[in-house]
Amino acid sequence: MLTALRVLLYVQVLLGVARLAGWSAGSRLWDLHGSLGLLVAVLAIAALRPVPSHPRPQARLAARFVPLLPLLSGLAAAGAGHLPALRAIHVLLGLLAVGLVEAEAGRMRRWQQASGAG
Repeated sequence: MLTALRVLLYVQVLLGVARLAGWSAGSRLWDLHGSLGLLVAVLAIAALRPVPSHPRPQARLAARFVPLLPLLSGLAAAGAGHLPALRAIHVLLGLLAVGLVEAEAGRMRRWQQASGAG
């Protein structure tokens, strides 16, 4: 489930870059970006549930819920006519979500290898 979350986050980044570059303006790909945003947020909540004796539970909690922020900021930007400031906030929050999820994936991999569970 974590791998699917990671892949979808990168698909989201690619769709967002396409939008910013003007490649997907007015296309169905833009609808996909919004739908995948919801899926990413739900998948992050499900995939990053608390794990007993996790080395950094607060970091896992952040990675679990931060993907909600680009979803909410994207909805706000869409409702406000895609103001540049809101779009910039949306992009930064999206990149933050990718970074936190990637850091957590690496942390889990190292933790599992160290404990012999991986």
